[in-house]
Amino acid sequence: MCRAAGPDLPSGGAIQRFHLLRGQAFASSTYERFAGGPARERRPDAAPGPGGPGPVEGLSGGAARRDTGRNKPRLGRRRRPGPEPHEYVAGGRAPGVGAQKKSIYAAERDTERVVALRRLFLEAIQPEDVTRFVFVDETSTNLTYCRRYGRAPAGQRLDQAVPLHSGPNVTLLAALTPDGLGALLSVNGAVNGAVNGDVFAAYLDQVLGPTLRPGDVVVLDNLSVHKVDRLDDIVRKYGARLRYLPPYSPDFNPIELAFSKLKTWLRTAKTRTRDLLEEAIRAAAEWVTEQDAKNWFDHCGYHVQ
Repeated sequence: MCRAAGPDLPSGGAIQRFHLLRGQAFASSTYERFAGGPARERRPDAAPGPGGPGPVEGLSGGAARRDTGRNKPRLGRRRRPGPEPHEYVAGGRAPGVGAQKKSIYAAERDTERVVALRRLFLEAIQPEDVTRFVFVDETSTNLTYCRRYGRAPAGQRLDQAVPLHSGPNVTLLAALTPDGLGALLSVNGAVNGAVNGDVFAAYLDQVLGPTLRPGDVVVLDNLSVHKVDRLDDIVRKYGARLRYLPPYSPDFNPIELAFSKLKTWLRTAKTRTRDLLEEAIRAAAEWVTEQDAKNWFDHCGYHVQ
């Protein structure tokens, strides 16, 4: 039984063309909805894109059927806006920000008193010739120094044997000038005990003093052994004078950077006797170059080059 077609209902071949156009319109609207842009039709005579020839020109048979639509966008998988994978940081994410190690400093440095003292110190050294500054400090070492990082095959643990008991420390006293690290004195804690005011005064008088020149400025931090009464007289005997850093201000002391490099050498040396440790200390001091010293002075704000 045949049903007569109304005036708005296509029939015959027109029905097939009608459904074909409906399908194309649905696909176009779906693409715009999920892919975020209007669909673009490719002309039959268009040149192949950057991915190579199209399915008809380059492939045939089943390969052509599999290749059809390979370069078309995948619907429903649109990437959400946000940072790129390399922009993710620990504890959160922020565009253009990378993870880095924090620089730790004493919270007391931010107090009103210390901030004022740091400002006064910077103002006081403005007329000074910083090339005449001699930074003096001490650092401790022992027999357990070794490198904390190394390489091993994937999945294997990396071990390092060190003495269980480090024993008494060896304290190194040294002075840093723009010419390098010098006036070295190692104090064996097992024999001489800890560095106290008497030991430090003897160091200034017998080791550092002969290396000083008239007009030099010996710069010390606020350690208690650096403030015994007779230190000023000892330094003046050699034509120099004392100046103290503000409290909680290791960032004003370039010899701290020299000690960091020195300890890197000692971790590589891995000395296991007192004699070898003292030899390694002398070798590490020679590893500090004049250019290193000048760079550390500049880094701490004392521009010598």
